[in-house]
Amino acid sequence: MNIRTTALVALSSGLLANVISAQSLQDKLDARRDAFLEKAPESIVESQKKALRELENTGIYQRVLKVGDKAPDFTLGNPDGKKVQLSNLLKNGPVVLTWYRGGWCPYCNIALADLSEKNDAFKKLGATLVALTPELPDATAGSVKEQGLKFEVLSDLNHAVADKYGLVFTLNEDTRQRYQEKFKLEERSGKEAAKKLPLPATYVIDTDGTITYAFVDADYRRRAEPARIMDALKALKDGPTAKHLLLQFWENTWNPPYDIDLIDKNMSEDFILTSAGKDIKGRDAFKAWVKSSLEKSNGLRIENLDSFENKDGSRVVSRWIARANTGAVPDSEKASHQPFEFTGIALWAFKDGKLTHNWVERSAAKPSE
Repeated sequence: MNIRTTALVALSSGLLANVISAQSLQDKLDARRDAFLEKAPESIVESQKKALRELENTGIYQRVLKVGDKAPDFTLGNPDGKKVQLSNLLKNGPVVLTWYRGGWCPYCNIALADLSEKNDAFKKLGATLVALTPELPDATAGSVKEQGLKFEVLSDLNHAVADKYGLVFTLNEDTRQRYQEKFKLEERSGKEAAKKLPLPATYVIDTDGTITYAFVDADYRRRAEPARIMDALKALKDGPTAKHLLLQFWENTWNPPYDIDLIDKNMSEDFILTSAGKDIKGRDAFKAWVKSSLEKSNGLRIENLDSFENKDGSRVVSRWIARANTGAVPDSEKASHQPFEFTGIALWAFKDGKLTHNWVERSAAKPSE
């Protein structure tokens, strides 16, 4: 067994033994999705898949604001008519800014409830939680009352602010009609606003207006984990750890919005990737490899299953699974045009605030359902 593999096994074995399982927000959302899929007509399921593919192909991920961007200021009203300005909130500390589609969306309600439970923890880290929705104040008031929300919920009329953040998209006609018939979106958001929706994004914004955490996904069944929001707030307070930089890269580069520029922020100039006995040397070469892999693997998502740091924070072990809908397996020129998945474990080195080396062992790709 070589040194790389020994390090992976030794570090991961010791840390994996301490895992305490807990239900995440995504677990709750997945349970809701699975319950829906068990009963939903096939025509509805196929319509949803088609709408998601169409949305992802619009280039929306290139338009959304990302980590490092400046958050546009805004002033919006809450259900009581009080005006709330982002720049004023930032005078008191960082802001957790989250969008939800409306009180008619069960996934939004699950996410809002989970965020509400964690709001005291956000406050302890000096942060203010604010939710934005395209719904009119009366509809927003209903959501606040029904869920007992204790944070500001603001009406982003006609998606004015969401548009500045690059989050707005137009519903296809089939989805628009179905939503109107079932949820009465025109009554809840206004006739013109009901033709569009925002991506349910979440941002952490530092006091200078810089976005330091971003969760953006075209799949409305996926939301920012409160634990990751907490991690981002702690990074603002104490500085980023190896695990924070790793997860930020993992979530924003190997997943929507596929932000490869994060590599420049999080990796050292002499970064090395070692996999299958081969080295990719240099940050620019690694960035080019990631870009190529994303282009080959359409719809790629890599889910981080576990991540653990050693005592001095200089090493992180991560265990993950990768899935894609179509395209080629990374490092292969042949397009499979079939869904595939593979798993892996990686050891990351951290020095002087940057990730410096990544050793990877992974399984062979196999077809997935």
